[in-house]
Amino acid sequence: MRSTLTLLSLAVLATAHGQITIGPADMPSAGDTMRYRTTVATGVDLDLTGPDVIWDFSNLSPDAPGADTAVSVPSTPFAYQLFFNNPFLYPQHDADFAMKGQDFGFQSFLTVSNLYDYYKKDATGYRNVGFGANINGLPSSTRRIPVDYIHRFPLEFGDEDSSFSNFSLSVPTLFSFEQDQWRYNTVDGWGTLYLPADTFQVLRVRSVLQRSDTIYVNQFGFGFRVDEPETVEYRYIAQGMDAPVLLVTTLAGQPTTARFYYDPEEITTGVGQFAAATAPVLYPNPAEASFRLQLPADHAGVLDLLDASGRVVRGGLVVRAGASVNVPVQDLAAGVYTARLTGARPWTGQVVVRH
Repeated sequence: MRSTLTLLSLAVLATAHGQITIGPADMPSAGDTMRYRTTVATGVDLDLTGPDVIWDFSNLSPDAPGADTAVSVPSTPFAYQLFFNNPFLYPQHDADFAMKGQDFGFQSFLTVSNLYDYYKKDATGYRNVGFGANINGLPSSTRRIPVDYIHRFPLEFGDEDSSFSNFSLSVPTLFSFEQDQWRYNTVDGWGTLYLPADTFQVLRVRSVLQRSDTIYVNQFGFGFRVDEPETVEYRYIAQGMDAPVLLVTTLAGQPTTARFYYDPEEITTGVGQFAAATAPVLYPNPAEASFRLQLPADHAGVLDLLDASGRVVRGGLVVRAGASVNVPVQDLAAGVYTARLTGARPWTGQVVVRH
């Protein structure tokens, strides 16, 4: 149960912050690593959404660990780069980075392995432009035509958009495979998200994915079409975090997995022996895109960030005892700022912002 201080802090929070805006700087870049845990999506209220919501998912179990790393396009297999490293012939598919994707197949006809998804981001949006993979053991480069717009920018509460994408591949004389995908996005909420070790200001995006597969087998001279069960992804997106800090997936209306940001190793390697710390720890400092304030078990309160004139530039961020909060600063001018924690044990510290 939260302390009286935390409950009072929530009341302050309701009036002290506003919705955020998400843009290309909040998506991955080559070299970024996104650490997470995956668990069964139980106890997650997906109907709870709207303006200025508090999502308390702090009871999620940090089960299976994982990490995604965005890599440069030239570092991927050369045979995959045909469409994704050629700005002159294929400008719409010239990718900014790639990430290891999920292998897939279709019955006994198709095996897609060692897959890399390629992504492009700019002021208009964030999109999956295609993939490279071994198709039944043969290296291949496959474009999405048109590309899949995962998000359009700027991303704000109330936005709605849709996109259609398609890819097709074939093994000569054997078969061809084609997939159509419709994506329907709605930014249906904003507010504060509590995770097991972190607190974020987020936008929630509901993405409905409808896919249908068509396969034609040359040997038998026939093809067939299969509609996949509808997938809905609930993405809780924070500034400066590269990937959704919480992603809940449902299949055919049933919640399946919850994937959420969880990186306790970052605390150990970034600030040393934090387990023995008795005061809040702020890192990295200097900060560029964001910094994190980690509290020991006996601290809790409301965090404000003030500029040199004493003006509050980030306000009302509730931080629970023993947890941490991510504070985006990429839109702030370079300079020295004061982090002020109010509560039963007040604390102040300084952070340098540089770009």
